[in-house]
Amino acid sequence: MVHIAGSRAGIRRANDLFGKFSAAHHLPAGAVWPFQIALDEMLSNIVDHGGSARPRAKAKSSKAGIDIEFRLDQGVLELTIQDDAGAFDPLTAPAPDTTAPIESRPVGGLGIYLVRRLMDAVEYERKDGRNRLVCRKKIEA
Repeated sequence: MVHIAGSRAGIRRANDLFGKFSAAHHLPAGAVWPFQIALDEMLSNIVDHGGSARPRAKAKSSKAGIDIEFRLDQGVLELTIQDDAGAFDPLTAPAPDTTAPIESRPVGGLGIYLVRRLMDAVEYERKDGRNRLVCRKKIEA
């Protein structure tokens, strides 16, 4: 688990770390890009809307920000993102109407829709005052 700042610089650092993880595990480009999109979408939502810049409770840590973890286990790539923002389950957001004209669509909602379409599984839980989102996808050799 790596701690990043809840900021644009933190998002850039997370992308760099994922690039290093991908290279170290020799992941094919076709496996990498869906996770790059998921990482950027989810972290951007936390930074822009989650108020993740507030410090954690003193009992946990005095650091503010977001924790991320990348795992590769038996051909399944997993991305876990945890933050201290207010409770928000993005999986409960209604699917956007992608058939409506673009000018009549409300702003937002496409990011999680896209992530759900790109991943095999996306799970959310609120535990110990933290949001936890896990994205998984089987990696093709």
